[in-house]
Amino acid sequence: MTQAPRKAIRFGSSWSTQLRLTQAIGRGLAALVPIDATVVITGPGGLSQLAKGQIDVAFLKSVNNEHRYTGKGYFSGDKPDSWMRSIAWLPQEDRFLFAVASSTGITSFEDIARMKPALKIGGRAAPMVLNEYGFSYDDIVSWGGTVTSVEHTAAEAQSRHDRGELDALFGDGSAFDFSAWEWVAAHGYHFLDISEPVMQSLESKGLRRNLTPAGFLMGIDHTLNALDDSHIVLTCNEDLDDDIAYNLAKAIDLNKRDIELTSIQLAYGPDGKLPLTQLSHWSSLTSQIERQWDESIVGAPLHVGAKRYYQEIGVL
Repeated sequence: MTQAPRKAIRFGSSWSTQLRLTQAIGRGLAALVPIDATVVITGPGGLSQLAKGQIDVAFLKSVNNEHRYTGKGYFSGDKPDSWMRSIAWLPQEDRFLFAVASSTGITSFEDIARMKPALKIGGRAAPMVLNEYGFSYDDIVSWGGTVTSVEHTAAEAQSRHDRGELDALFGDGSAFDFSAWEWVAAHGYHFLDISEPVMQSLESKGLRRNLTPAGFLMGIDHTLNALDDSHIVLTCNEDLDDDIAYNLAKAIDLNKRDIELTSIQLAYGPDGKLPLTQLSHWSSLTSQIERQWDESIVGAPLHVGAKRYYQEIGVL
């Protein structure tokens, strides 16, 4: 019996979360159809490489896809990326967080704009928030501060703090195992709120509001406005092979549990209270995979192949 020809697919991926998702989805796809799969480590360049045809699928964020596809919003390009299509979205409820050491005397973004302090900041997240208050990360450097990348772990936060290099931690709330945020919260860092006028201005640019509820972390005693960064979307070009798109959608639907389990990561570190090594585990997914076909979330329309699968199972 003649074997079906193997179809090629190139997954764009980062080294961490996306690689785990690629492994689980690729495994499910290979169980359905013969494939030759390649993983291309793209870093932040996934959209560019997808547009150039250098990869076939990429893991992008919902709001980015909406802006790029429609040509409207903060992340939009010179013209709409009308070629963008979606396979499915994966749940990652997320927000940006901004924490500042109490020793700085800073309790708001307005304080930073007024005081022009030489802050040592770990992270360079959400520059649009700073811009709304009239300053930038480059301004912070010009004031004598530093802005450097940081691994969002408790061990790294403590190490930087002990070296006097962590006046503030800015970043993605879902980064790594969340322990860096727990560490700064436990050490009295103040989490900055986004004022209502600034939040409305960000929304006018197509950005999305989230909330950081009271009690989310130690010291957060009232609900804060936050900039949303939720949900991962497996994204492709409209010219992706229809059968590949169909079977990607099917692989995700049939292997939800495996994808959820494969996304779990482990870390070992000091307990912080006792001289013991503590095991921590976390997932980049924040809930079960469901309604992954929801076009109100994916940001760009479903690929016709993926849509065909969802119609066959009666959800569209």
